[in-house]
Amino acid sequence: MNRLDQATEIIELAQNLGVGGVTPAENILKYCQRKIDGWVESIGGVSSIDELEALVARKLQMVFEEVNSDDDWERLKDHYARGMKEFVFGGIRTRFEDDKNLTYGALVQRAHASATDLNRFVAIIDCRGNKQARRFFTRWHEIAHRLTTHADLLEPVYRSEQDPIERMMDEIAAHVGFYEPLFTPAHQEARAGHSHLKFAVVESIIEKAFPTASFQSTLFACTRRSDHPVLYLEATLAHKKEAKRKLQTRSLFNDDPPPGELRAVKVIANRAASRQRFNIPQHMQVPASSVIRKLFDSEIQTVHSEEEDLQHWESRGKSLDGCPVLVEGRRISDRVIAIVQPIESRASVLSKDSVQ
Repeated sequence: MNRLDQATEIIELAQNLGVGGVTPAENILKYCQRKIDGWVESIGGVSSIDELEALVARKLQMVFEEVNSDDDWERLKDHYARGMKEFVFGGIRTRFEDDKNLTYGALVQRAHASATDLNRFVAIIDCRGNKQARRFFTRWHEIAHRLTTHADLLEPVYRSEQDPIERMMDEIAAHVGFYEPLFTPAHQEARAGHSHLKFAVVESIIEKAFPTASFQSTLFACTRRSDHPVLYLEATLAHKKEAKRKLQTRSLFNDDPPPGELRAVKVIANRAASRQRFNIPQHMQVPASSVIRKLFDSEIQTVHSEEEDLQHWESRGKSLDGCPVLVEGRRISDRVIAIVQPIESRASVLSKDSVQ
């Protein structure tokens, strides 16, 4: 069962959509899928993700406004607040300027739109700076809000990324944004000849079918649909939890804090990995022998892969169970992103261990 199934907000949303039950999150996903499938069938199919987005936006009476520079805020204010008397656009920029609570998008229902206007809902997508990388995903996240919301407010609602509704919208965006009839053929073609998921597979899918999607969101789409265990891992310099607490106490001498060790600060397992108990504990130190460490030390932003064994990963004097893995990574800025996959089925490894 999905953790979201237990969230009150998700249970209520599913009930409002008429798809309640013991698995409300999954039912909401299926509801959105059926809706889009029906629209696609009504026009005889779509050939690209851009065509799909245009169809869905039209059915949902949505338009997108992208902010690529500070000047765009004035453009939006002039067009909507001054020109169309949609005054919420006059001060909406402040919501996007909070560095502590990053906002990537917002959905506004126009106060003076008719029930038939195709621009009845305006999705503002912040594409400035590092937010550009999430442009594709943010557009589909706002589509997810429209797919599932019956009573939209004139003033957009802002929630934290950990809010159950926002996490549900992310799941919908990841599901319908990489629309199965478009994703599967591209994925199968890219995976031909590869026994494991590779970065090259992800890049091929982007090139052939999802040109505006980010590498990370496409990689997640691949791992989510994989029947084989895959771990997504990010490693950067970090401290142990105990050391972190000590560093939060200010030094009397204003000493610079130590740089920390290279640790797996984020580890995301796909369903196959979870089922087979294939995992690397989050915050574990990366061993010196790992290709992840080599990539981090080299500072070269190139893709490299090596075979290694999880038994070299240690924490508190204990090693992980031995498991030959393929690790492929790339250094990006201050960290290395990597995918870790068992060379043979984790289930067969556990079976061998039990026999021994």
